[in-house]
Amino acid sequence: MQALLITRELQKRGHEVSLLCVPRTTLLKEAYAAGVPSVGLLGKDNQAVSTIKDLSRLLKGYSYDIVHTHLSHDLWWLVPAMKLSSSHAKLFLTKHVASGVKKTDPLHRFLYGRLQGTFAISNYIKGSVVNTCPVPENKVHIVPPGISLDEFNPSLYNKNAVREDLGIPDNAILVGMTGRMSPGKGQEEFLRAAKKIVTESELNFRFLVVGGASYGEGDYELHVRTLVNELALDSFVQLPGFRKDIPRIMSALDIFAFPSHEESFGLTLTEAMAMKLPIVASGNAGVLDIVVDNETGILVPPKDHQALAAGILKLARDSSMRKEFGEAGRKRVERAFSIQAVVERLEEFYFTEHFKD
Repeated sequence: MQALLITRELQKRGHEVSLLCVPRTTLLKEAYAAGVPSVGLLGKDNQAVSTIKDLSRLLKGYSYDIVHTHLSHDLWWLVPAMKLSSSHAKLFLTKHVASGVKKTDPLHRFLYGRLQGTFAISNYIKGSVVNTCPVPENKVHIVPPGISLDEFNPSLYNKNAVREDLGIPDNAILVGMTGRMSPGKGQEEFLRAAKKIVTESELNFRFLVVGGASYGEGDYELHVRTLVNELALDSFVQLPGFRKDIPRIMSALDIFAFPSHEESFGLTLTEAMAMKLPIVASGNAGVLDIVVDNETGILVPPKDHQALAAGILKLARDSSMRKEFGEAGRKRVERAFSIQAVVERLEEFYFTEHFKD
């Protein structure tokens, strides 16, 4: 969906853009609904020859200046198709996840050698790219995902009204986390931190765990819901499942928690910061590119529910700190993580022959 957000922003800036993706996908449906010129063309591995031929015809039919892919696997189609069509377009790749294996064989050197530049969404991913892919370090540049500040805007919502809809008492400190229910996202640590907080604190707390399981991870969601009962947190924790109205839900929070064990980036952090929420987050991997410790939030060791609880309590007891961190977080997102800022950075690479970080 980041590709779609970038495409729409490029259109607003007057560029002619097409979105290429797999047929019959949510992305293609969303692109059609947004009025974005789209082609459902990319095939499966057993359709490589036909996919390359179709791509070659597409590249010949349109004089593209830029081709930008968000999946390294697509290089297997794009590079042969660009060679077959004699395309002179600049080719860019955004790496969103770490590489698990070394890609230094002759075939990968051929594919990656066609790239004008490689973008990593965080320093954590940049390190992975440099260590595993045949790309010179000076051709790997940090370009984070962007978010819409028009969508994540706290002034659009009435906090008290949203809390009333959720059944949250006016005097409660509401702490929340959002994201899919998946091992490693930190829901267990969040619940154990909640137990420690309600047991030891004099303040009135409530907790939201927003999100549902991905395909095949239903057992983990059941485990999380069972843990709420086992920890006797039924009166303190709500699990509303998957929600589409994340900005509205965030508007009701006082503190945002991000206890993920390891993240390439952490898009929900930038969303929460845009909503002027102070953060308590696991201080590792891609999170370090987003949260500034003791400026926009508090960083704690991953998998440590006691440290997570301590960070939440520190913010809960200091409303001035919460406000200060929230304001600083919004300004940081405006400067570095808005879709406008991200696309401005992409344009520098797209239209500059010899660029520098």
